Amino acid sequence: MQSATALPGFEHLLEVCRSRAHPMKLESPSSSGPPAEPSVAGQPMDSQLAAVHARMGFLWVRDELSVFPARHERRPDLHRVNAHWRQEWAEPFGSLLVFARDDRLAYCYATVPTLVDARGLQPVVWVDVYEALYAVPVASSVDRFFDTYACYLEAASVSGEEDGPPLRTFPWSAFEVIARDRELVERIRAGHFDFLLQANARAREWVERLPGVSVRR
Repeated sequence: MQSATALPGFEHLLEVCRSRAHPMKLESPSSSGPPAEPSVAGQPMDSQLAAVHARMGFLWVRDELSVFPARHERRPDLHRVNAHWRQEWAEPFGSLLVFARDDRLAYCYATVPTLVDARGLQPVVWVDVYEALYAVPVASSVDRFFDTYACYLEAASVSGEEDGPPLRTFPWSAFEVIARDRELVERIRAGHFDFLLQANARAREWVERLPGVSVRR
């Protein structure tokens, strides 16, 4: 069984960016920073997310995403963002743990603490905050999310889209890559994410493209 602190997906994303000279900024964690905290704004910290923060202070991938630092004096950080999130959004969305955002728009990436598995890993959802709040499941764990995003960037590079403004959008243009995450697909089929999908027709239609999936209305 893979250790929760092993991060091959995170390393894959960094390697894809480096090999394709995709602009990114990776800052090391502060050596004087506080030790990893067991919770964030009242929600349990995911073990893989804690491992990511042990390896980086901040990650930005141009036109794609940025991962919040755990704590930072100037940048939006994990603790401040989530404290504000708890005040802003009602349940069930208020209990998500937001750890990254789209580089161009206000879409967010969050773990779902209420769906933590036996290994202590939390699945990841993409969250649209523009209109009626809704979420789409995109990965069975934090590191699987980074691996999925790396595969998505690789596919985009092959298609020749890397030289101009991104025409694709994640997750809508990454369905085939996301569907390779068998653990995620099984959890979607089992209805684990229905409480985040029921209120939005677009989200339901997207996941119901998966064989054997039907979201309860």
